[in-house]
Amino acid sequence: MIRNIGSVKEYILNHGIVAFKTDTVMGLGANGLDRLAVENLFKLKNRSFKKSLYLLCYSFAQIFEYTHSIPDYAYGLMKQHFPGAVTFIFYSTGKIWTTPVERGETIGVRIPNSKPLLELLAEIDSPIVNTSANISGEKYFNRKEELDKFFGENVLYISFEYNISMCNIPSTIVDCTGDSPVVLRKGAVLI
Repeated sequence: MIRNIGSVKEYILNHGIVAFKTDTVMGLGANGLDRLAVENLFKLKNRSFKKSLYLLCYSFAQIFEYTHSIPDYAYGLMKQHFPGAVTFIFYSTGKIWTTPVERGETIGVRIPNSKPLLELLAEIDSPIVNTSANISGEKYFNRKEELDKFFGENVLYISFEYNISMCNIPSTIVDCTGDSPVVLRKGAVLI
């Protein structure tokens, strides 16, 4: 766990953008209940407002708080792949800003396979929307020095007590809003 959790929480609750290692690629996150924070994240990355963010979760209970109408087949897939490098798309409860202009009818959710990150998410206890740490369309950053060079003071880098190994492959994205799962992006996990 990190020692300065109070200051991280305060930063996030004041429209801040955080950066951290995940089990896949370096991530950028913001409070999904804060439209301004989400807008700040999109502008920082030069990300199209048409590309939604997804929610990093620390538990199934948190997933259920922000989604509804999860099909039976999806429960099995979540049990099989969480924690892990799969993002599942479900219908949203409409509480989370997935872009700066809408809360979105659907939302992607993922429980990362990283104990220190899960502990951080639980401690923060705010829904953290996430995207890869990079300029949109460019390669992923995998070192703090790259974050500092491109984002400078606009991002708070969160370092953990011990290193998180990243596979440097983004998560697989699976749409579970229909009668059967549809893989939208092949990533770190085969489904």
